[in-house]
Amino acid sequence: MSQSPSGASNAAHTNPSYNATIRHLRAFIAVCQHENFTRAAMELHLSQPSLTMTIKQLEDIVGASLFDRTTRRVVLTPEGADLLPVAQRLVSDFDFAISDIRLTAASRNSCVRLAAVSSVATQIVPRILQRLGETHPGIRVQIREGNSNQVRRLVRRNEVDIGFASKSEDEAELNFEPLFRDRLGVIMQSSDELLSEARNGALRWEQLNDRRFVGLTDNTATAPILSSLPYLPDTVSLPRYEVDSYHMMWALVEKGFAVSTAPALAARNSESKGIAFAVLVEPAAWRHVWKITRVGRSLPPVTQLVVRSIEELLQKVSEETEHIEI
Repeated sequence: MSQSPSGASNAAHTNPSYNATIRHLRAFIAVCQHENFTRAAMELHLSQPSLTMTIKQLEDIVGASLFDRTTRRVVLTPEGADLLPVAQRLVSDFDFAISDIRLTAASRNSCVRLAAVSSVATQIVPRILQRLGETHPGIRVQIREGNSNQVRRLVRRNEVDIGFASKSEDEAELNFEPLFRDRLGVIMQSSDELLSEARNGALRWEQLNDRRFVGLTDNTATAPILSSLPYLPDTVSLPRYEVDSYHMMWALVEKGFAVSTAPALAARNSESKGIAFAVLVEPAAWRHVWKITRVGRSLPPVTQLVVRSIEELLQKVSEETEHIEI
């Protein structure tokens, strides 16, 4: 007959006057993991007699022995094996709920400070704020939009907790972790005849010859990418117009004044504005966006929540949209 750790048989179990608690389930899981009462008691910071009593109480509650003792270890009975996955799920759900409640309580007086390049600030952040407004209404968020140089400067000066922008090689004070990458393409009015020359949604750089082109200044993420390419037509390498604002660039393109380049995320949903996007090939070019934090500074829990939400949304966007990769 199977024996419980306290020596009681199945027949000895009576209807207890108490219910199972998370404490009982944690004790049960620990003994299962260690297959040893002494090691399990050490993990739980309990004496071995106290752990043995806790397991006996749980056996009384379920009405069956949960463990058999051997000379070397403790093994689960069939009833114990049935209970283990249920106990693990209940403890996991409980821990998650407590963590979420704590975070919600902390967020009531918490503020997330972030900075992002225009495409992330306009295409990703608003959807995150909508989601957080439903699940964590107490969170306050301060958002700074800027080019990559501006975003890195805000992080470096500790004016924001995290930034989303391009990487710089000479920033010893900053940590960079990859977030996503997207293809560069040409943006133009949907009625532009250049669009009819696209093959499989792509245009060659040389097809931008003799077009009025709006370039971006060196303090943006796009300019260094273009300067690194082995070939560019003169209209792109020496643009007729050069601006430091994506908003100004988009305004000029919307008016049909010129064409320009933009990363795929920035061009997402641009059809509603009468703007078409075609990736550029020969050569292909990618923009890389990074998570930027200060060296030696950890993110507050509420900011970590926002970052996880951004990563989850970007994963979904990459599955829905061509030319965006995680």
